[in-house]
Amino acid sequence: MKIAIIDKKDVAISVQNSTIKFDDIKLPFKLLDTLLISNNAKISTKDIIKINKNNINIVLFNAYSNQSSIITSSNPKNAQLKLQQYNALDKKLDIAKYIVSQKIQRHIYQLKCNDIIIDGTDYLTKIKEAQHIETLLGIEGSFARAYFEHYFTLLPKKFHKSKRTKRPPLDPANALLSYFYYIVHKIITVKLLTYGFETSISYLHTPFRDHDALSSDLLELFRDQINQFVILVFQENIVSINSFQKRGGVYLNYEGKKALHPHLKDLLDGLSHKIDTEIANLKGML
Repeated sequence: MKIAIIDKKDVAISVQNSTIKFDDIKLPFKLLDTLLISNNAKISTKDIIKINKNNINIVLFNAYSNQSSIITSSNPKNAQLKLQQYNALDKKLDIAKYIVSQKIQRHIYQLKCNDIIIDGTDYLTKIKEAQHIETLLGIEGSFARAYFEHYFTLLPKKFHKSKRTKRPPLDPANALLSYFYYIVHKIITVKLLTYGFETSISYLHTPFRDHDALSSDLLELFRDQINQFVILVFQENIVSINSFQKRGGVYLNYEGKKALHPHLKDLLDGLSHKIDTEIANLKGML
């Protein structure tokens, strides 16, 4: 996946020939398939259409990167795959079991890499025996609580309150987790749409309103890697306490996001092939 991030306040973006231009920077179409834009950038509808026609998806974020819109080609894609998704709802429990069991095993391994050992045998046994999605969600929730008790011990104490908070995040560590989860969720959505999936047909999470529930299903398989990335961000002092602001919750400020962007691109580049692999696995299960 070839991603460019444009996050500059009130920047003007234009298309010239086969190049996206802003300030003195030029991005050739051939080097891109996804464009992430934030902070009230200005771009014309004509140029958006040109970008989409060249198979480049656009994801627009608000200043806090907790709301977004995806702009992609309106051409219908892969109706047969959408039908397969629908028919595979009969296999919903099996697919959901795969997701939850993989999530737990990957999180256990991530903690092990940080010298924390927890036993997942009981969780995995209960997953095999589960007869309902609600039961799986309960198992996942129980594991998540135990996991985060250990996880927050790996982060500097001044950045967290030792528990997972969201909607809104209440401290800098949770702000980073929510920020990266949200960005990766949108990248997964873009990839699913590109392959022709219907993102509202899911197997673990329940769709509601405009929720891309299938993206949430797949995100579970990558949270461990995002969590490890957050540890790295703090270890390398990429952000400081001054990188965050309070506004109903705690969020990265502009300077904080700017410091993170090169590292965010590294994270997304590293996950891209792995996301493709899991999408292929999902397709094989349908």
